[in-house]
Amino acid sequence: MRIPPLPRTLKRIACLSLPVIFSLLAGAMLILAAGQNPLSTYASLFEAGFGCQPGPGRCALVTALQFATPLILSGLSATVALRGGFFSVGQLGQMLFGAAAASWLGGRLSLPQVIHPAVALVGAALLGCLWGLVPALLKHFIGVNEIIATLLLNPIASILVGLVWLPRIEGSAHLPPLIPGSRLSAGIFIALVAAMLIYFFLWRTTHGLEIRAHANAPRFALYGGMPIHRPVLLTMAISGALAGLAGGVEVLGVQYHFISNFSAVNDFDGLIIAFAGQLHPAGVVLFALWLGGLRLGSLVGLQMLSGIPRELGGALIAFMLIFVATSRFSNRNGQNSGPHVAETLPL
Repeated sequence: MRIPPLPRTLKRIACLSLPVIFSLLAGAMLILAAGQNPLSTYASLFEAGFGCQPGPGRCALVTALQFATPLILSGLSATVALRGGFFSVGQLGQMLFGAAAASWLGGRLSLPQVIHPAVALVGAALLGCLWGLVPALLKHFIGVNEIIATLLLNPIASILVGLVWLPRIEGSAHLPPLIPGSRLSAGIFIALVAAMLIYFFLWRTTHGLEIRAHANAPRFALYGGMPIHRPVLLTMAISGALAGLAGGVEVLGVQYHFISNFSAVNDFDGLIIAFAGQLHPAGVVLFALWLGGLRLGSLVGLQMLSGIPRELGGALIAFMLIFVATSRFSNRNGQNSGPHVAETLPL
C-alpha cells in the first residue's frame, strides 16, 4: 500500500526539526564519552540558553534574542545570495563595512535621537551593499569564482576598515535596550521585519522570481526574456545590505563602538543558518534563535556550570549542518532536479 505524502507544512517542520534531533543524539554520545550524563548536561545547556527565572536580568532568553539579532540578518544575507545562485561567504566583510559606517555616522554626526540611529543604519546597509556588489561584478564580468572572491574579500575588508579611525558612538545614535539591564535592542524588530520583507520580495515580486529563476533555471530565464545582469547584481546588493545592517545593529545596539570581532557571529554563521533554515526566512529566524541560545548555553551551562568544554556546543552545530546537508542531498536526489544550490522550496 502506498503511503500518502506528508502535507507541505509537516514536511517543512520535519526538515527543520530532524537535523536538530539527530545532532542532539550525536552530541549525547560525545557527552557519554566524556563521562557525563546527557540528560543533566542538556538540562543545564537549555536552562542557561533559554530559561527565565524571576528577577531582573535573569532571563537567558533575552540574551539569546540579543545573540540571534545579527545572526538573523547574516542568515538572511546568505539566504538571498544562495537563492540567487551566488555562493557567498562574504557576510563577515560586509558586516565589518556596515559596522564601520554605523560607527562613523554615529560618532561624527549630531542628530536628534530618533533620526541618528536611522541614518547610521541606512549608511551601514548602503556600505554593505556596495561591498557586496564587488564579488558580483568580479564574477559576472571577469569570471572570478564567487567563493574565492568573497572569501578573500573578508580580510581585505578588515584591513581597509582598520585604516580609518572610528570614534565612539554618540548616545543619540544608540539603539536603547528594550528591557532594562539587557542589551536586547530594537534591532530584533528590524531583523524580524527584514525576514518578512525578504519573504515577500523573493516569493511575491517579479524581481524575486527573476532571482530564483536565474539561479534554478538559467536557460529558461534567458530564453524567457529575463534580464541577465540585473538578478546577479540585485542579489548581492540586497545580500550585502542585510549583512551591513547586521554590523550596524551590533555596534549601535550592543557594543556602542566599532568592533572587528563580533561576539555573536562567526565567519560562516550566515551560511550555517541559511542551510539549516532550509533557505527560507522563517527557518532562518528559528535557527538563528536556536543558535543564539545554544551559544549562550554552551558558555554558561556547559563550561561554567557543568565543567564541560564549550566546544561541545560547536560540535552540536556542526552535527546539525551535516544532517541538514544530508537531508537536502537526499531530497534533491529524490526529485529529478539539477544540482542547484538555491533549490526552490514549495510554499
